[in-house]
Amino acid sequence: MTGKYMSGSEYSASLSAALNAYWQTLEVRWTKDAGKTLYGGTAEISGAPEPIRWQVPPESWRHLQTCPVVAWAMTDGTPGSRPNTCDGWSVPDTKYVECKALDVFRQVADWAWAKREQIARGVPDLAGGPELSSLEEAHTNLTAIHTAITAEGSVADGALGGMVDWLSTGDSNSNQTRSWMTGWTGLAANSLKGGLFSTVKPTLHNQAVLTAWLANCYSVRSTIIHTTRNNVLNLIAQLTRDLNEVVAAKPLDLAKEKLVVSAASQAWTIAKIGVAALSKFSNVGTVIGLIGFALGNVEKSQKVEFKFAQLSEFFTHADSAVRALHSEMDSAEADYAKAVTAIGQAIDGADRATLELYDITQHSPDGDDSDPSASGRYAVDVNTVLEMAQHCYDVAEIYSGLLNKLATTAYSDGQLAGRGVAPIAADQGVIQLREDIEGFFSTTTTRYLTAGDRIKAAAKLYAQNDAVQRERYEKTISEWRTAGVGEFGQRDRIDTDPDKAGVQN
Repeated sequence: MTGKYMSGSEYSASLSAALNAYWQTLEVRWTKDAGKTLYGGTAEISGAPEPIRWQVPPESWRHLQTCPVVAWAMTDGTPGSRPNTCDGWSVPDTKYVECKALDVFRQVADWAWAKREQIARGVPDLAGGPELSSLEEAHTNLTAIHTAITAEGSVADGALGGMVDWLSTGDSNSNQTRSWMTGWTGLAANSLKGGLFSTVKPTLHNQAVLTAWLANCYSVRSTIIHTTRNNVLNLIAQLTRDLNEVVAAKPLDLAKEKLVVSAASQAWTIAKIGVAALSKFSNVGTVIGLIGFALGNVEKSQKVEFKFAQLSEFFTHADSAVRALHSEMDSAEADYAKAVTAIGQAIDGADRATLELYDITQHSPDGDDSDPSASGRYAVDVNTVLEMAQHCYDVAEIYSGLLNKLATTAYSDGQLAGRGVAPIAADQGVIQLREDIEGFFSTTTTRYLTAGDRIKAAAKLYAQNDAVQRERYEKTISEWRTAGVGEFGQRDRIDTDPDKAGVQN
């Protein structure tokens, strides 16, 4: 056990053990009740699902008051010490009569097993999965991606945020360089406001929001499974203890405290934060906080102790408690579904340029002819231009690494599920969200690559008309070749379509 949650096999084993303890305790309790009932001269056993098979003859009733089998049932009731036979000797009547009390108690044992199976079938079916370790791995990877996106750092540190900030507001933002780019590369619209570099920071911010949101979806789903499993075991232990109180067996410590099934959605305040953050995709906006994995908040409501004189009342209580488990899980899954729906709607209403960068392919790579003369109006340092290109390649390489890490979360798709390891619509929605975010990262990587290529090509063309600039260009390209920048090795390390062989949805 991880200490935070049970593995699927651990839960299955714990559930089986809890059910067996319940069954064995119920059999003893029911046997004692049945013994007292027969001793009292009636065959109406409390909680019985059917009449007893032995129709007690009138002459056998007095025998049951001295029957050793009935005496065992009333005072002991454990199967291991049950007598094997009864000769039917009736002490009050000093004669032998028919005695099939053993058959009655064997029937009671069958009833107890049937009740065990009823509980097993009735509680939410989570024994076969999902496997929370797989979901935690996805959550961990998404958290790492989010951390890489939001980490503070400079260009010198190789920090993604530092490079994006430089491309957005550094030397590349000067009017001289920007105007040159408009005419020579097609990377910026004439207004500049719609250009690629005006979207790099909003895109980074919004991808941080989305990765945090996706990580939280994995946590919400895992919390629902974890807490429901926990509460199944809690309920069965509580029912067993309720029986024990009457049976006078040793006190049973509850191995699991009842947890709040909706703990993750409460911590996250799903709908409010979601709508606020994603309805206004911008450079500065609401930040989604990462929540922990598989939260386990203990329910603070006061526990009620139940004591049932009649098993019929106990079974009614047990059935109601099992239904409550489903209701709590249904309610939590409904919150989960609302969150996923809110994410999808927010993405659908967002400007794609703030999710995956401005689409530079709508402009000619040769520019828009606003600067027909290479040396006429602008004096641009080719080293600055090539530095821009290099940072585009560097950012693309970082994104490629994050994209590959993001792609590994696909291996958890099969564990995004609920009862019976069957996905609900919200689980499919999370998978779709992950695929959408993968697409944003892939497109962003490609667009940074294209930007780097276009800027480099424009710099080369520009340098051809100026000997000084040409010398600078050739010197920088030589340094690139040595360092493996751009097409000299860096491009080969950039993957925009990670392999996900073996993924099963």
